[in-house]
Amino acid sequence: MRRLASLELIAGLCVVAVSTAACGPAGDDVAECSGILTGTLVISEVQADYAAPTGASGADSAHEWFEIYNSSSAPVELAGLTISHGKLDDPTPATHSMRAVTIGPGAYLVLGNVPSDILPAHVDYGYGNNLGDLFNSDAGKLALQCGDVTVDEAIYDTVAAGRSRTLDGDATPDYQANDAQTSWCDAPEDATAEYEPANFGTPGAANQACMNITPGTCMDGASSRPTVAPVVGDLTITEVMPDPSAVADTAGEWIEIRANRDVDLNDLGIAGASGNPVVLASSNCVRLAAGSYAVFARNPATMANGGLPPVTGSSVALANSNGTVRLLIGATELDSMSWTTVRAGKSVQLDGRLTAPTDNDVAANLCDGNAAYGAGDLGTPGAANRDCGGGPITGMCLDGAVMRPIVTPTTGQLLINEWMPDPSLVADAQGEWFELAATADVDLNGLQVGAATLNLTSVIPASGACVRIATGGFALIAKNATATANGMLPAVDAVTTTNLNNSNGTLQIGFAGVQLQAVTWIASSPGKSIMIDSDGTQCNAPTGVPLYNLMDTGTPRAINTPPECP
Repeated sequence: MRRLASLELIAGLCVVAVSTAACGPAGDDVAECSGILTGTLVISEVQADYAAPTGASGADSAHEWFEIYNSSSAPVELAGLTISHGKLDDPTPATHSMRAVTIGPGAYLVLGNVPSDILPAHVDYGYGNNLGDLFNSDAGKLALQCGDVTVDEAIYDTVAAGRSRTLDGDATPDYQANDAQTSWCDAPEDATAEYEPANFGTPGAANQACMNITPGTCMDGASSRPTVAPVVGDLTITEVMPDPSAVADTAGEWIEIRANRDVDLNDLGIAGASGNPVVLASSNCVRLAAGSYAVFARNPATMANGGLPPVTGSSVALANSNGTVRLLIGATELDSMSWTTVRAGKSVQLDGRLTAPTDNDVAANLCDGNAAYGAGDLGTPGAANRDCGGGPITGMCLDGAVMRPIVTPTTGQLLINEWMPDPSLVADAQGEWFELAATADVDLNGLQVGAATLNLTSVIPASGACVRIATGGFALIAKNATATANGMLPAVDAVTTTNLNNSNGTLQIGFAGVQLQAVTWIASSPGKSIMIDSDGTQCNAPTGVPLYNLMDTGTPRAINTPPECP
């Protein structure tokens, strides 16, 4: 890191600050400073709560620091400047009188709770334990005092472990701007801001932009609009890469999410190994359309992150074993995904046929990525996942390119509406059929048919492509699907071996061995279907029902006409 301040430890050295000399011996007993005006120095960053890497101590001792900025155009000598720290209403805050140290114009100085002779690389000046502990909970106040002049003071609050509180880097640090908590935010948890393992901030350098905007709004082009915040069910974690091989974990880890509805990702938080969420803060609307994917990466640079596609936002550290990642809006968890172990260079992905947030809770639905991307690691960042190869998924069907739960009808949602026991144009073994009417949007996957007993073999597979029948729609089940053989029936949805008796007949339908509905009849008329009218009355096709071929009357796969029995 480029050093932006020089520390002078030689006793009695006099250094010029702006246009005023301030001399005094080294150590804490220096002469009182003079000539530093209000606003010359700005408190611009505070690290109050150190986050220890795995296996290390979590004590804040020697790990707390704060940063000040010289807003003037000349170097400033800080000998004798008094720093104070305490609670907001503390009448006797802890203080430290600074030794000789110069901060250059437009430069930053980092002060840490360490002895001056063992400074870590990111700290310029050590104040030991003179200021006490910075507060991990409740608010604290830091102040800079030069004689009677309050040079600057700032309040830090809502501290997150391992992440500094940073003054918005969108503008040059200003002593009035840092009075407002809306001007502060947590340092992003990404590789560009990781100044030591598991700790994020920009000590000694310009801060990143906070991008604080009016809550609940975003810029859509040139105009502002309310954000469409995702709710539970809208987003699914579909793939993670905890252990890349082509690049280091700190550069190449990533997370992929899928939208199940058109939403904005503004304010979406992603929490990983540390438990602290990285929040996507953007003044522009970050739209993700239904069926689309977004990638969040530790490093946004394609040349450094292993060749990822363009990323949507910063990611978090992922554990290689017993890991979990969570999606949050505020305190509300939208989805989470966990894994026990990973294979180096291979992602952990959700079966490509599955898209619901609950799907990634089942370990059997997860598998290794196997498609090479970028620099050679395996996964499909930003694209649909592969089929994990586990065979049909119980209770799921393929709706276009998306696997979804089968919507099995309940009582009253799927009705036997018409049936033909005795066709005339072709033999019964070829021309029998029955019609189902839907009173709700349901799927026919897993439909079972029977006469006196229900045949447990489904006439429509309980997996595979979804066979949907919409509200008010009809389905046709026949003995033969070929029109030239079955008496010129319209399109047939499924073929059954169940015989329809010409007299004293029974027909029933069901799912998973459970009867949904049954109808019975005493007799039928050759060439006429049996219909159910609007009030539930059963009759042979009455006068006025059209022929659907040259000899047989009925309305297969269509509304019964006329609708009423005589």
